Amino acid sequence: MKKKLLLIAIIAITNLSLVKAQANFDDLQLAPDTFWNGSDLSGGFTTGNVFFKNYYDTNYYSWSGFCYSSKTDTTTAGWANQYSTIAGSGYNGSQNFGIYYPSYGQAVYIKLNNNEHISGFYVTNSTYAYLSMRDGDSYAKKFGGTSGDDPDWFKLKIFGYQNGNLIDTVVFYLADFRFTNNSQDYIVKDWTFVDLSSINNSDSITFALSSTDNGQYGMNTPAYFCIDNLEYTTGIKNNISDNKVNIYPNPAKDIININNSNNSVLSIFDITGKQILCKKLNSNNSKINVSNLLSGVYFVKIAKSNVVTTKKLIIE
Repeated sequence: MKKKLLLIAIIAITNLSLVKAQANFDDLQLAPDTFWNGSDLSGGFTTGNVFFKNYYDTNYYSWSGFCYSSKTDTTTAGWANQYSTIAGSGYNGSQNFGIYYPSYGQAVYIKLNNNEHISGFYVTNSTYAYLSMRDGDSYAKKFGGTSGDDPDWFKLKIFGYQNGNLIDTVVFYLADFRFTNNSQDYIVKDWTFVDLSSINNSDSITFALSSTDNGQYGMNTPAYFCIDNLEYTTGIKNNISDNKVNIYPNPAKDIININNSNNSVLSIFDITGKQILCKKLNSNNSKINVSNLLSGVYFVKIAKSNVVTTKKLIIE
């Protein structure tokens, strides 16, 4: 019977968790084998609830930032094929996907709403970049060199920001030839998930591409990558394992102490999911009288800055 009641309590609290969603580009209207590059001067586009920044230069009829495409030519080399993915389709066979190209001197970013938290996205190389690294071209070298031993790499660095402050960075190699065994060298060809859980509290994300192949005017490797199925959650973040908020003593008899609790709301639920107490906390070290609670297992929920921390509490 205790196990059944405990399960009910967990379900009641889990219902407060985030709703998973995707920005997968398939909600954007696009005919097969075409692309959108910002020539309408809209400055970007939204897929799911996520905004992707775009810049379009009317003097040179060129774009930077993000565009989206349904082009899947995997064999034609060169800049004229800049809108295709080497994977041959969007993630999991879908039609549309996004493409990134840096805008020098301008901030290129993905913007999330305040109540959204990114968990990651799928990435692969564009056909242009992939074939350039695999075979070399008039601007860029063949990765590995003629011997295959050159320790070349093509790196994507992802920066997560919250309110303009850098939270953390994530690094992903789109190509890596640094292995002692050349058979382990690779250029990413399939859609691969990039885990961004370390920056999941970001409200905006920026990018940087770098390579071992550089010349007088900067990087020779074509500065593109393809992106699809950006996964995010929307709503209030529920983090059961968050250790930033501590409750002690636990087990408790009459008083519990809660640190890091300023400007938060505390709720206590019994094992049936019934709310026993709801109280606003205005101190970093709050004291709550629980002497009127019967002995047993309870769940304490502390909501602060769109983050919900849930802790199990035992009353003796």
